[in-house]
Amino acid sequence: MGVEMTGGGTALPVNYEYSFIGIVCAYGKEPGTVIVRRPDKDDRTTKELRILSRCTHLTKDWWMPDIDEQVICFLMPNTSGKGPGEGFVVCAMYSKEDPPVETSNNVRSIHYKDGSFIRIDMDEGKIEIHASKELVLTAPKIRIEAEEKLEFEAPIIEMKGGEHIDIEAPRVNIN
Repeated sequence: MGVEMTGGGTALPVNYEYSFIGIVCAYGKEPGTVIVRRPDKDDRTTKELRILSRCTHLTKDWWMPDIDEQVICFLMPNTSGKGPGEGFVVCAMYSKEDPPVETSNNVRSIHYKDGSFIRIDMDEGKIEIHASKELVLTAPKIRIEAEEKLEFEAPIIEMKGGEHIDIEAPRVNIN
């Protein structure tokens, strides 16, 4: 029995020996690879498995699962027909030990172990960016537009202009 591939490709056999849930136990020597412990096989470890990613050509998306993170893996059958060949980590998955950080289907977020996060709430039309230490934006030109109000709040605010600073408004209050 096999899985039909779009475009007339070769069907791959469905074999649960080659698809499994494991635990990342080490990062591989090759960038973008990990070694996975298989609880279903007496904690035997895999060779280096490549991490599948959304984009790898001109636009590149990078992620690595954490050590001790639960992941879903797939091994290709060896071309000789004996044992597994090359393998991949397909994704990580939520569990009782690692529950989701969000509960709304209309929120997309990335939360990092240092406390930094990016959160998009589509119900509220709100994007939050939080850096645990420093947020750096660089570009030849940065433009910030607000339809109602632009606020800056900090114990110290510094502004430096290499040539000049223009402030244009019907009224400017400096306290």
